Amino acid sequence: MTQPPAAPRPPKKRLMNSSLRNIVWALVLTMAVVVVVAVGFFGVGSQQDFERTPVPNAQVDVAGSAERAQELVDFPVAVPQPGGDWSARSARFDAGPPARWEVRYSSPAGNLVAIEQGDQLDGVLLSGAVPGAREVGERTVHGVRCTLLEGSGDGEGQRGLACDGGDHGIVVHGLAEDDELEELAAAALESAER
Repeated sequence: MTQPPAAPRPPKKRLMNSSLRNIVWALVLTMAVVVVVAVGFFGVGSQQDFERTPVPNAQVDVAGSAERAQELVDFPVAVPQPGGDWSARSARFDAGPPARWEVRYSSPAGNLVAIEQGDQLDGVLLSGAVPGAREVGERTVHGVRCTLLEGSGDGEGQRGLACDGGDHGIVVHGLAEDDELEELAAAALESAER
């Protein structure tokens, strides 16, 4: 009697494919569990997050920061106090060289608008504030002739007002409308006169 031929073995490739498939499924299930736990732990946010009032000690002390900066520079440090719904977001002094004072605000329209001030209105101050700046007009703000700027390249969409205050230069810039820039520039120039 002859023995029947042995049954062919399944190819190993098929076993490797099913092992790989099992590993992938295990990873997908693990990631799904991590996502569910993370959403349960951290939440996905709610409207309440946007309606919270800031804590009193979280307010930016622009005047206090400006006072400390004034001790280190020869130009009058601007402490703009724009009216209405403007709110200060940060105030920063960089001793340089060149020395630079910067205050960032949220405008009433919700735009980020900043002032940068130095001992003179030069290319370093302009290019730092509005990258790729080119002149597109002039305005008179608080009795000072200012140049309206528009950014290009990395500064695409940015607008700015560059004002020469004589012993200092101020650039007000951001993704904002011209009237917002003018309002903040007027407040900055007025405060630098004091």
